[in-house]
Amino acid sequence: MQVNRIGENVYQIDNQIATVNLTPGVQVYQEKLLDYEDKQFRLWNPRRSKLAAAIINGLSIFPFKDDSKVLYLGASAGTTPSHISDICTNGRIYCVEFSATMMREFL
Repeated sequence: MQVNRIGENVYQIDNQIATVNLTPGVQVYQEKLLDYEDKQFRLWNPRRSKLAAAIINGLSIFPFKDDSKVLYLGASAGTTPSHISDICTNGRIYCVEFSATMMREFL
């Protein structure tokens, strides 16, 4: 397994991307968990996250840091916000969702 850091708490593992799991052993959306050295990674599915797809397609500026404050619009089921939470471990994430159905599932 080849692991390369590509951003703050974001890694390329072989041909996929992953974040360092903030809560080891916990899956948010049945994503695959990988243990490597002293870290556990959550594979980030680009078919479920536009941000993951953008990273895979060469996103040139990755604005998220460990202490970032993020307003995430369109949280849906929480896939992308959960990975942002892995990245911004000392920051804050505020999520907004318009759909009552999705918000009920998100909570």
